Amino acid sequence: MRRGLFVLAGILFVVGSLTVAIVSTSKAKVASRAVTMHGEHTITITPWGPDQQTIDAAKARVTAHPDVVKYLRGTLNRMLSFDFIDNDTKATGRSEPPTRFRATMFDYSNNRTVIAEGGFYDSSMEVTLSDFQPNPSPEEFQAAIDIVAADPDLGPAIIGRKYEPYSSMPPLIADPSIIKGKPERTLTLGLFPMNDKYSHEVIGVNMVRRTVVRFANGAPPSSNAGELNCGVPSAGQGSTSRGVAGQAEIVISRDGVEFWRFLCIRPSASSGNNASGIELRDVRYMGKMVLSRANAPILNVQYERNACGPFRDWSWQEGMFSAPGNDVPGTNGGIRMCTSAPGSVLDNGTDFGNYRGVAVWDREEVRLVSEMNAGWYRYISEWRFHDDGVIQPLFGYGATTNSCVCRIHVHHVYWRFDFDLVTAANNNLYENKDGIRKQIATEGILLRNGITQNWVVENSVTGESVIIEPGPLDGNADKFGKYDLVFLLNKFPLQIDDSGTGAGSAANIEPFVNGESLANQDVVVWYAGHWRHEHFDGPIPGGPNHGGGPNVHGPFLRLAKF
Repeated sequence: MRRGLFVLAGILFVVGSLTVAIVSTSKAKVASRAVTMHGEHTITITPWGPDQQTIDAAKARVTAHPDVVKYLRGTLNRMLSFDFIDNDTKATGRSEPPTRFRATMFDYSNNRTVIAEGGFYDSSMEVTLSDFQPNPSPEEFQAAIDIVAADPDLGPAIIGRKYEPYSSMPPLIADPSIIKGKPERTLTLGLFPMNDKYSHEVIGVNMVRRTVVRFANGAPPSSNAGELNCGVPSAGQGSTSRGVAGQAEIVISRDGVEFWRFLCIRPSASSGNNASGIELRDVRYMGKMVLSRANAPILNVQYERNACGPFRDWSWQEGMFSAPGNDVPGTNGGIRMCTSAPGSVLDNGTDFGNYRGVAVWDREEVRLVSEMNAGWYRYISEWRFHDDGVIQPLFGYGATTNSCVCRIHVHHVYWRFDFDLVTAANNNLYENKDGIRKQIATEGILLRNGITQNWVVENSVTGESVIIEPGPLDGNADKFGKYDLVFLLNKFPLQIDDSGTGAGSAANIEPFVNGESLANQDVVVWYAGHWRHEHFDGPIPGGPNHGGGPNVHGPFLRLAKF
């Protein structure tokens, strides 16, 4: 059995049956070049950012603040999300824990969103109103079930467990044929029959009127509910809310040599309007900076002939998966060291699990794994770190039982890599295509269409570089998933995702392409993966934790001259 080993605040922790010696991070050597080694890694995990007590105190201040009370007094309302506002990492060259937050509440009595931005450690607060409707929270989904349970037609079947409610897609609807004037907040809810006396149905739950909306075809136009269903049964185990503690700095060493050091942000606290899976910041290899930030802020899916959707998905709602091991103290259960392989829905064909968060597993490479829910979808976010300077970002696709995923569809994931090779500036971009090297001198969009093709980010002063090599299952852009790679000048905190560009379900990065120079600049590379799901599978032999299965893909980032 492999063992996970980590140090926290000078205390030795050993996961497994054997105790071995450890070299603390402060004494670990930073190698000048890659070294071939074998045996266990030393993985040091240190909590980072506000703890849950600080977050809970901030939430309490929000609900008690006079400007919030002014809008919400006497109303039926709920806090739907709590997000961290990032500091500008470029100003200091290193990420600082967030000092500000954004709380988003929905006022059902007045059908409006109330947004409060404030500080963790001061009393400042700015409160605004919006017509924007955020995605539902797990607590709001349960509230929708309670409304259906009180419905005279469907309530008895819900209470009698004749139906199994499930989170469906799209998460919200605003059908003008049933809602007059300003769209009223209406969640969708799937009802899966537990016997053949009942019919499968996707309904709407109007959270303003607290009423049930039913459809002539058994589902809203962009959804589907029929007798043909694919996916694994939903476990109904619940998921995380958005904005919980559990971030950490992770250092990966072996025999006293430090290979990797980075911040790990769990999906529920990741950045972007729809979050971005497991997010990495300040990634260093052999002591040198590689990436300021790496995540996947855009995730969507389109169905053939629009049988369902298209849908814009989200990447913050951590669901249960199998992760044998022990939670790292001080991380609010957000980081767990595994004693054996973590197993997602793609590995074991079940929606049941014992853990929500980021699982760390030590093999020859070190892996970070998390499973996320978005309606009936189950998404796997994974990063792999190799001692020889290779990073593998991976994404996988599964689902719980529903009628849409039986139909051919294509998942699109868009990774955003903010490269700071040694320095933020002095980075150049090149394309190697069929043996020809060409500099990418200005912002632009490129397709993967060469027999042999990769892209290089290189520090023009010091010579370190990273080769972006396509994965064999990364697919190609189509009319909906229209990008393979987009190269941009970094403009953080703008352009962290495509929100504000008028994007619907499809990605809309093109408005950021303005022809600006990329020569010796701070560059960002968007890399898209396109997975065509032609049939829905059960457990996949050789899933993401066993060498890579057919539902898992992503590029290779290969470092050179480090």
